[in-house]
Amino acid sequence: MKTGAAPGEIRSKTPTLAAIQGLVHEVLDGVIAHMSGVLEADVPFINEVSFHLQQMRGKLFRPVLLSLCNRAEGDPDPREISLGSVVEIIHLASLVHDDSIDESSLRRGMPTLNDKWDHKVSIIMGDYLYSRAMSEITRLGDLELIALAARVTNDLTIGEMVEIAHHRKLVEDPAQYFYLIEKKTASLVATACEMGAVIGAPRHREALAAYGHRLGMAFQLVDDLMDYGGEQAVMGKPAGSDLKEGQATFPLLAVLPRLSPAERRSVREVFRPGGPATALEIERVVDLVHERGGIEATRRVAAEYAGRAREALTGLPESPAREVLEAAVDYVLARDR
Repeated sequence: MKTGAAPGEIRSKTPTLAAIQGLVHEVLDGVIAHMSGVLEADVPFINEVSFHLQQMRGKLFRPVLLSLCNRAEGDPDPREISLGSVVEIIHLASLVHDDSIDESSLRRGMPTLNDKWDHKVSIIMGDYLYSRAMSEITRLGDLELIALAARVTNDLTIGEMVEIAHHRKLVEDPAQYFYLIEKKTASLVATACEMGAVIGAPRHREALAAYGHRLGMAFQLVDDLMDYGGEQAVMGKPAGSDLKEGQATFPLLAVLPRLSPAERRSVREVFRPGGPATALEIERVVDLVHERGGIEATRRVAAEYAGRAREALTGLPESPAREVLEAAVDYVLARDR
C-alpha cells in the first residue's frame, strides 16, 4: 500500500484517502496479510470464495480509524493489526449478506457472491466471515474487545432485519431511517474507533466512540446522497440502486413533505410491491429530489454530524493521529463532490 501525504500536508486541501492512510500505511499492509491468514481454510471452495471477496475489499477505512485512535495518546498497541482484520472481516460479512438480501449484482465493480455463485453461498460465506472474526478476537483474550465485537455484530444484524422490514415500503419517518443507518453503518465505525481507544487511548474511549458514531452517520448520509448522482466508477454500483431496491433514504425523505399529491403518487409507484421500478420512474424521483432540495438538505445534515464528530476530538492531545482524524471528517464530506 502506498504511503500517503504527511499529516501536515492535509491541512491546506481536501484530503484524499491516500493522505488519510499515510500515517498507518504499514499497519494496513499488515491487516491485509493477516486477513488472508485468518480466512484461510482447509476447504478449497472456501478459499476460492474468500479470494474473490478479498479482491472486492474496500479501502480499509475502518481499520485506518482504529489505528489512528490507537495512536491518540502515544505508542500504538501492536494488537491493532489483528483488530483491524477483525473489523474489516465483520464489514465484509455485512456486505455479503446485504448484497444477497438486495439481490445486488455488483460490489465495487465486481460480481457479488450471489451473482457469481448463488444466495446459498452468500449466506454461508457471510456466516463463515462472522465466525472467523469472532474466533480471531477471542484469540486475543480481552473480554472488553470481545464484547465490542459481539455488540456490533448484533447491531448489524438488527440493521439488516429493519431494512428487510422496510423493503418496498415508503417509511416516511426520518427517525426510522436514522435508526437504520446507526445500526448498519455508524455502529461499526464507532466500534473501530472504540477498539482503537481501548488498546491505545483508554482515557479518550468515550470521545473516540462518539467521534466514530457521528462520522459513521455522516459517511452513510453521503453514501445515500451519491446514489442520486454518483458515478458508478466511484460507487462501485449503478446510481439509483437504492430506489431500484425499494429503499427510501434521506434525500427522498427530506423532500416528501414538499411534494404535491400527484408527485407523491409517482414516488409510491417506485415502492410498489413486486417492483422493481422502471428506469423512467426512478429518473422521475431522482429529478424530484434534485428539484426540491433533497441534495442540499442531506449535505446539511451530513455536515452537522461531521461537525459534531470534529467536536468530539477537542479533548484529545495534539498529535499527528488527531490531525488525521480531523482530516478524515473532511474526506467523508467531500466524497460526493
